[in-house]
Amino acid sequence: MILLLAHFPTLFRDELLYSGIARYHQTSGNKTQKQTIEDLFGDRFVCATVDLPSHLEKLTRRINDGYSVEHLIQYHTLLPYYSTYFHREKVNEAKTLMAQGASSGVVHSRLGLPASLIKSPAQLKFCPQCYNEDLAIGEPYWRRSHQLPGVVFCDAHKVQLIKSDVTYSTRDHKFAFIPLSELNTEQYQIEGINSGWVEHLQFIAEQSACILKSPLGQKIPNYTIALQEKGYMTYGGRIRFDRLISDFRGFFGDELLQHLHCPINLKSADTWLHKAVRGNQEITQPLRHLLLNRYLNQPGESNRFHTRSHPFGKGPWPCLNKAADHFEAAVIEQCQVTRCSKTGMPVGTFSCSCGFDYSRRGPDKGIEDRYRVGRIKCFGEAWYAKLIELNGNNKSLRAKAAILGVDPGTVKNQTAFLTNKCETQVRSLSSGGIFPKKIRERKLRESTFGRTNWEERDALLFPEVVKAIEIIKSINKPLRISKSSIIRNIAVDKLLFKITNINLEKLPNTKKLIQASIEATEGYQVRRLVSAADKLRCTEMKVLGWKLLKEAGLNHPLKKAVFKKMNELIS
Repeated sequence: MILLLAHFPTLFRDELLYSGIARYHQTSGNKTQKQTIEDLFGDRFVCATVDLPSHLEKLTRRINDGYSVEHLIQYHTLLPYYSTYFHREKVNEAKTLMAQGASSGVVHSRLGLPASLIKSPAQLKFCPQCYNEDLAIGEPYWRRSHQLPGVVFCDAHKVQLIKSDVTYSTRDHKFAFIPLSELNTEQYQIEGINSGWVEHLQFIAEQSACILKSPLGQKIPNYTIALQEKGYMTYGGRIRFDRLISDFRGFFGDELLQHLHCPINLKSADTWLHKAVRGNQEITQPLRHLLLNRYLNQPGESNRFHTRSHPFGKGPWPCLNKAADHFEAAVIEQCQVTRCSKTGMPVGTFSCSCGFDYSRRGPDKGIEDRYRVGRIKCFGEAWYAKLIELNGNNKSLRAKAAILGVDPGTVKNQTAFLTNKCETQVRSLSSGGIFPKKIRERKLRESTFGRTNWEERDALLFPEVVKAIEIIKSINKPLRISKSSIIRNIAVDKLLFKITNINLEKLPNTKKLIQASIEATEGYQVRRLVSAADKLRCTEMKVLGWKLLKEAGLNHPLKKAVFKKMNELIS
């Protein structure tokens, strides 16, 4: 038979379950903490845990206040803080352990917290203003948002938190629940802090509280757009880490990063910042993501996570040819992205089947940008047909320009262009229109490619790609096997292959071969080492490490596999 408690205190907003149990013990009349633990859990050996308590199913069966396990975890523990950036599987495992019960430290280990440089705070903290407000209307309590890693300010009052002498870890007092109201708060002093850190630390407090209020569930951060906007990423996807790390350290200062247990090891090519930006499978603490968000100007719940990786959003894109029947309809499937040589910003070129090509500088920041034309690169048959029609009507130059979506000067120039073209470059209107030869040829190419037999092309390109890969591997000075190097060394027409490359999904065998052959950085560096070692053995009595690296064009630090291969090659 399960004993139901007559009364368990109502948990306050943002109150730790630990705090609620401490208040229960204070009013229960129990002489020992173990008696309170047995009342609540039916077991004298359940440990007091501040952040991630367990045995919650036992607790909810005994307290007669309608609290569910889900409610306690979501609103009175710190699991929501970790669930935002941690893998869903690990969070679900931790949630199950918290519900069903686990030995002390097991939940933390399942989340990988002991292995992290970022540790839980040493002592529980409280806000003096929150304390006074709570005391005026009831009783003070320990708040969740004040106990998060890196948090030293109250997110509500923007004042510095005070450290108590109640330790966060319950290792030395496993069965002690200490209420805030028992402390003599006047004995504690606010610790001094660098004034230059205040804004950063207040940001961390505010955003940590936002994360804590989020529903359980992993969100995948994507920093691509922010990195591109700040010039830290090429539109080919390469991240300029040296510059990013230098600027990041300059923004926060090494002392603050060290204080937050987030230093950047300059001797490593795989720091926590690399891992956070790349979004790989390794766990990155929420505090470190907050620092990255702070530097990249991504504050707030609304825009904390970028969902776009394309600078012009997701296709299809609208055709902005005002002369076409499908004006502003999303009919353009492909967007070619290049880099502006002056600004470094992305430039998108959009080509419609009506022949109208336009471009604009990005990235798009809102839905209105999708309907913005930066430059018209080709007008197309539909546009020229409309121009000819308007030239036959009694309309003003400005009226024509408004209908065609251009300025009056463009109408004059394009009319002169059509009038002055010689007969060898123009077709008569009776045979389908009066358009430049270049446009006809372009349309002919498009129609030809529209009838492509993709199975035949797959069979044609596969052996050519095999030959190209063999050519790359046979080059004396090792060349990395990449999509671009394969294109450069392929025997078939380059234009044909580049156009085919856009439709690689339709070439399953060729696509599979290319993807399987592309070299990772480590594999390419190993091949360079082997080639360099072969050269040195022809001229040297002994292969020395520094000479091998110099010949291969590599520098320390090396990846583990590359370093291992280097040691094998040294004679």
